[in-house]
Amino acid sequence: LVADVFRRQESLARVRETLPTWLDQERASAVNLVKNKLQTLYRTLSLDKSDVWGIFARSSQCELEFPPSLVKRISPFQQVLVVQALRPDRLQSAMSLFAAKALGLKHLSGGNFSLKRVVSLETVATEPILLVVSAGSDPSQDLLELAESSVGKDHFHQVAMGQGQSEIALQLLHDCARNGDWLCLKNLHLVTSWLPTLEKELNSLEPHESFRLFLTTEVHPRFPAILLQISLKLTYESPPGIRNNLLRTVESWSPEFLSNGSVTRAQAMFAVAWLHAVVQERRTFIPQGWTKFYEFSQSDLRAATDILERLLVRAGNGKVPWEYMHGLMENAIYGGRIDNTFDINVLRSYLLQYFDQSLYNQDPTRNRSLVQDVNLPAGNQIKQYMEIIRTLPDLDKPSYFGLPSNIERSAQR
Repeated sequence: LVADVFRRQESLARVRETLPTWLDQERASAVNLVKNKLQTLYRTLSLDKSDVWGIFARSSQCELEFPPSLVKRISPFQQVLVVQALRPDRLQSAMSLFAAKALGLKHLSGGNFSLKRVVSLETVATEPILLVVSAGSDPSQDLLELAESSVGKDHFHQVAMGQGQSEIALQLLHDCARNGDWLCLKNLHLVTSWLPTLEKELNSLEPHESFRLFLTTEVHPRFPAILLQISLKLTYESPPGIRNNLLRTVESWSPEFLSNGSVTRAQAMFAVAWLHAVVQERRTFIPQGWTKFYEFSQSDLRAATDILERLLVRAGNGKVPWEYMHGLMENAIYGGRIDNTFDINVLRSYLLQYFDQSLYNQDPTRNRSLVQDVNLPAGNQIKQYMEIIRTLPDLDKPSYFGLPSNIERSAQR
């Protein structure tokens, strides 16, 4: 065993001595592994030619900057292996690119989740709808709005499960099943010992065809497998990336939501949606982005749009009091979840950048840059904002967050 350790150390030392100067010494072990296990690939790479690999070594998107002489000689999967060995800071991006090419997709992310579409097309009275929620997501308000438009507020009932709620939940279950109402039992992960009782009740039900049962839970190791099997399972979480986050928000708005107001109102609403996406996606870069994980949720977005609506109505055609927006967002809405001075300063800088009178000047010749490469359109049609969103990349640029370009190295490792 000792001899093997010494041999490996000697081999690694020899590799470090022969390692090209353009490569980080930390990659010696990975290069040695490729050399020993993938000898043909190693010879094909010709890593000693620093002039060939120079652009790849310096690029912030090295997965797109392979030497032209090699692209046709190694397979897409071998390119992933090379990135893993030489530039692991870009491995996640390389894997996403490989998967998209292999599946023939332009974007890896699927279509945006529509609870209304799922409920109307894929659910029946005898099958519970299980919503598996994660931090930063809360389906309660979406369910309430859907119920109001589908069956009416009076026919939608909710129970937050906990101590003493079991009997109430079972009584409501039978009443709603008989009357064809909708019922939502929330936080089932808090009452896993009671769930076998719920299973028995569900098996004995003969519900009205309009009845729908919604269940929400966080992931829990003791959640009954049988209840999982008999339910329609949906994951309810914040969509990954600014692009998908914005798509989800803007697609939830009707065309009239923007077009019935002024251009300034439409622009400011989009800025709120952008802020919401940025503060959620900045969590990818903990601890450099935020110092900890904050549970920013859809309720924050709704509160922010409500506050903005009231400020704009009060201002009329006059000057919008953006300082009120800054104060409420910093001290109550998003800032109410933050407990670190550094993070508060970050939020404050976003508010000053996104909600400033100079950004909403109606002069078409003036710059309306929300962030680098993203300009606010001079209109209030929802299709104008959707066009901007669709031009955004799947993988967020660090500049969208005001972070340095090399921040991805810490996030993708």
